[in-house]
Amino acid sequence: MPPIPLNTLFSILVEYPALAAALDIVSVSKFIDYICILKPLMLIFNPSFIEEQPERLPINIHNFLKVTLNLDNDLIKVAWLALGEIAWNLNPDIENLQQIHRDYIQAFVDHGPAHGIAFYNLCPQTSRCLDLHCTTKSHGTNGSLQPRILGEALSYPVTVFTQDFGPIPGQIISLYCRQCKTRYYYNYYVHTNASTRTYYRGVSKFIHIAEGVLISSATTSATNCARIYNEALGKHFPSIVLPVDHPKSLDLDTEDVWNSLFLYWLLIDCEKYDTNLILTHAAPSQAKRLQPALHDRNLRMSGTGQEAWNHACELCCWVNKEGHGLRSVVVDGNEIGPPVCSVHDCMVGLESQKDYFCPLHQHLNSVCVVTSCNNVADEGHRTCSLYDHRKLEEFNDLRNKAMFQLKHRLERLTGAKTSYTEATSSDTIDDIEDTDMDNEKDSGCEGKPETGNRTLRARFGRRRAHNEELCVASCGVILGRATFYGSEAPNGVRTFLMRLFPTKRSLPGVIWHDNNCRIRAMLQKDDDPYLKHYFDDCALPVDVFHFKCKHKQEDIECGLYCNPYRWPELRTDDEKWRFNSSAAEQANVWLGGYQAIVREMQIDRYNFFLDEMIRRRNHNNIVQLRQKGKAPYSIPRHVLLSSDE
Repeated sequence: MPPIPLNTLFSILVEYPALAAALDIVSVSKFIDYICILKPLMLIFNPSFIEEQPERLPINIHNFLKVTLNLDNDLIKVAWLALGEIAWNLNPDIENLQQIHRDYIQAFVDHGPAHGIAFYNLCPQTSRCLDLHCTTKSHGTNGSLQPRILGEALSYPVTVFTQDFGPIPGQIISLYCRQCKTRYYYNYYVHTNASTRTYYRGVSKFIHIAEGVLISSATTSATNCARIYNEALGKHFPSIVLPVDHPKSLDLDTEDVWNSLFLYWLLIDCEKYDTNLILTHAAPSQAKRLQPALHDRNLRMSGTGQEAWNHACELCCWVNKEGHGLRSVVVDGNEIGPPVCSVHDCMVGLESQKDYFCPLHQHLNSVCVVTSCNNVADEGHRTCSLYDHRKLEEFNDLRNKAMFQLKHRLERLTGAKTSYTEATSSDTIDDIEDTDMDNEKDSGCEGKPETGNRTLRARFGRRRAHNEELCVASCGVILGRATFYGSEAPNGVRTFLMRLFPTKRSLPGVIWHDNNCRIRAMLQKDDDPYLKHYFDDCALPVDVFHFKCKHKQEDIECGLYCNPYRWPELRTDDEKWRFNSSAAEQANVWLGGYQAIVREMQIDRYNFFLDEMIRRRNHNNIVQLRQKGKAPYSIPRHVLLSSDE
């Protein structure tokens, strides 16, 4: 119980001797604590919908208190009359409120359901309609217009997954505006005839992510969160006897964790831009409901969308004596990509992550998987009836079976699970790996056929995106990224850079890349003057490591035009490199840590997750740069994006 002056309690008990005779100090404390917990629920049933103490307790709360305190009807009425005002006006702080909740969980679990009361009674965030056109005249003398009061309360059971108490039964209480036909829930509101739900601005304590499931916004985490929660927090409160007849599951599902995480991030994003999140109401699943919002945010994050896109600091930007600045970025790729359509460079998303082709190319499922063949595959096979093609399929099947036999033998001996088991227990190796077979390399036959060498290539598995391309400032802050679907060709890198830096003013002065020699050669041969000269003011060196280890000394063009020593601005007075040209490779090591998490994600979730991780990493890096005295700052976007002319 929050602190109450003893003289106040003493005066009340003197005024009500019958109450003093029936209640000890512990019972008085319980009564006040119950009112603190039940106040939000009582406001719902208060016809005036104001913060004033109601004259009498709602009948269900009256009966609940009677059972839990073991008092008769008259004493409950007297207790409300004597102690109600004190209890109603108490506003305990978070620490006190958490302790109050902890002390009374079992009482609510045991006696609440019979009286329509849950431990968590999650009510709408407003008691009046939010539609500005939905008003009613006040009962005062001036008759001014006020937002219409909500009513017609409905409730349904939910499981609330909390960090403090584990999974707890609760209920969602919704209210209705009869005039505009809108029903208000805990997190959002929906018009009767609307196809969308609108979320309140800001992030609530709990996130409603599925029918009958709410998760504390403090517990959202990664995939293993569900297992950790169920094994640890879910069983951490043995003193709480949960009802066996609770209609909702008390186990946290992995998909619910992911949905809550994406919804939480979307709400944070909307709060930042002071907008409401609007999602489809009658969606087949929460994942499908979130997908359009994730896609829209991904479009906004592409190109110049990262918050730190215009970052600069002393580690990635050098200003000479004349006051001219030189920004340094490094570009490199990471093979972390998700499953994509098997048609080269197709960017249409898959309907299911187990598909081989996107919806536009589904007809190719019936075509032989040998890349040079357009015949229709035989029924029950992935290849046509040609002998060499069928032999490839038979060998692929044999290899898959042998691999699984070896995998299971290893698991029996070591007791460890291999990476395939971690990916999914029901998929075959074809579903997991991008299998590209060659009849010369894979046939096991030595020697040269009489008809000469003939190569057949077949793709039995799914294709994955070729790589994620990162552009990283030399200080380690990631300015942008893009998914390369087919290859990391020079033209693809150029397109990526032109989208990331859409004006010549926004271009960094130095762009390190391990294949800049090929990019420069491509630029020199381009017939379009705009494309040919777009990077004229940029130094395009090969990063120091790759120049020393991966590029031939006899390559005169590379050695002459992409040697970083060519530009004196890249060196300090004591002949050290001014910028870190390995920043992208270092960032890719960090990015590669998410491969096991994202490799099976739907493409909108994949892009959203990576963008959010990059945004958060950038925030932490900039904080560290500031602590190290590297003076991080943001170049005004309007300066970088202004016209080149």
